[in-house]
Amino acid sequence: MPRRQHMTREPKVLQFNDCAFVARSMVSAAARAGLRWDYLPPEQVRPMTAAPRNPLLAKARFVPYLLRRRAALQAADVVHVHYGTSVRLIRERGMPDRPYVLTLHGTDIRRQWKDPAFHDEIQRAIDGASHVFYANADNKDDATSARSDAEFFPSVVDLARLPTWIPAHKPQIMFISRWDDDKGMERQLKLAGALATVIGDKAELIGLDWGPGAAEARARGVRLLEKMPQHRYYEQLARSAVGIGQASEYFSTSEFEALCIGLPLAALGSRLPRPDDGTVPPVMEGSVADVVDQVLAALADPADASGRLGGAEWAVPRYDAAAYIPGLEALYRKIAR
Repeated sequence: MPRRQHMTREPKVLQFNDCAFVARSMVSAAARAGLRWDYLPPEQVRPMTAAPRNPLLAKARFVPYLLRRRAALQAADVVHVHYGTSVRLIRERGMPDRPYVLTLHGTDIRRQWKDPAFHDEIQRAIDGASHVFYANADNKDDATSARSDAEFFPSVVDLARLPTWIPAHKPQIMFISRWDDDKGMERQLKLAGALATVIGDKAELIGLDWGPGAAEARARGVRLLEKMPQHRYYEQLARSAVGIGQASEYFSTSEFEALCIGLPLAALGSRLPRPDDGTVPPVMEGSVADVVDQVLAALADPADASGRLGGAEWAVPRYDAAAYIPGLEALYRKIAR
């Protein structure tokens, strides 16, 4: 079918796949701006459960996903693909050919691009994109090596879904990320043990029952919460007095959601500056001893700690999805032409 030379109507946009609900946040913010973007979340683009042993049934289970993908692509002018390996799903035989934007969300460019088993696939996905974004500050060098014009696009948040920060009567200190190496697991476990030793009955340590280090976190005094719907997770964040972010050079969406809520945040080490404006998240940071001391001080008056750090004032204008919709719409319109 010949490519349209001019487009006076708004382009039909498909947000394909998702990571940490970033695409969903973009779609929701676009809807409030009067734009209708289609959305296929991960569970609608591919099966999320183990394949049946019967090879015919294993193949057959892909049919509804293939049909759904084909119909969604057929209706789109531009596709925004989230995560590098998801590009293969829009390029399979029989899929309509559509221009796409690619957001590299982290592990795809941080690890898989360097892995011989995935490198060629990720690089082809990057090369074929009309535009490439990367979502984490630590990905800048790798993303721009793979594609010199790759642009930083943060892990945006849908502010409309975030509750008001009202800490529980008994203070809670929440480790807000899963317990694995990408989140600085070993350092997090040391911090958990140190906090448990000094906190006593002043506060409750809580975290997610998620990741290979979860059992050890429980052993060190963290009460673990089962996986929960996203709105319940937000409610738990909003009940916490202090949040503990991941022990790495960069934050992920969960930390930015916590900052937007107003939660005073602590994290081991230090963060890389944002590639666009050079600022860093305003959090309590440093060594295990430094963080423990600051968390204890924040527990005495969480509201004062929140105001002093200014996390929400820093995060909201930088991570509110609504702020990025006009720029995305202009990009999509340019590509659709």
